[in-house]
Amino acid sequence: MSKTVTFIIATVLLVLTTNAYSHTDAAEAAALAWLEAIDSGEYEQAWEASSTLLQVPLSSNMLARTINAARRDFGAVESRRRIRVIRETSMPGAPVGDYAVFTFQTRFENKPQITETITPHLEGGDWKVSGYYVN
Repeated sequence: MSKTVTFIIATVLLVLTTNAYSHTDAAEAAALAWLEAIDSGEYEQAWEASSTLLQVPLSSNMLARTINAARRDFGAVESRRRIRVIRETSMPGAPVGDYAVFTFQTRFENKPQITETITPHLEGGDWKVSGYYVN
């Protein structure tokens, strides 16, 4: 294989890898900003930053009630650490698209080890949260 062909292949692979990482970074930034809004009780802000997949079935008040019920006894967030990210092109009950599923190990004031799963997806060129679960 010629040096030119090898260089072109290496360049393409580097660009594709860099693009995948930048998408993951942007998706994680959107997820963390959404979580920060939820952590600080800014549910309207979180709802506005949410995907239509989350906004259509839930009003901002319903989102607040749902999050408060799920995290009722947890207390304040003390730390959050990403433990996994998986890229998907489809999710159950959702349209085909670009999704990132982030799993965080989170320490709350009253719950030392909670797993949070948050799913942003690319909507209109922006990453927006479409799902959130706590275990």
